[in-house]
Amino acid sequence: MAASKNKQSIKEAQAEVINNFSTLEDWVDRYAYLVDLGKKLRRDGDHLKTEQYKIAGCQSNVWFRAESSGNRLYFSGTSDSTIVAGLMALLFRVYSGQSATEIQRTPADFITQTGLVYNLSSQRATGLARMVEKIHLSAHQFSETRGH
Repeated sequence: MAASKNKQSIKEAQAEVINNFSTLEDWVDRYAYLVDLGKKLRRDGDHLKTEQYKIAGCQSNVWFRAESSGNRLYFSGTSDSTIVAGLMALLFRVYSGQSATEIQRTPADFITQTGLVYNLSSQRATGLARMVEKIHLSAHQFSETRGH
């Protein structure tokens, strides 16, 4: 299970991501930041590269796992694309360790506010949207199994 030290709310985590992006001068620096995040996620995610965790329909190969502990969901994954892995790392920073209810209530506003949605290729933006959908679907499925 992906451990999370995340004691912040989703809104607080999103604000931190937005702040981190705002301190970077330009999109070259922001992409470098995503690459750095992605390199670590790729190193730590090789064990997930199975058909069970693969997300179909993405341009890059993407593997995603959602697990629960108590009333919290934890996300882990990897990609063969370092930038996509960096995007996953941002999503996991915001959503991993949160309750299903909180995940379902809180849209991924930071994607627009950081400018990511406007500075990714259409294929990467679509892949990012699919990963956000997968996180919200996982939260919905968890809530359904818990009868919430």
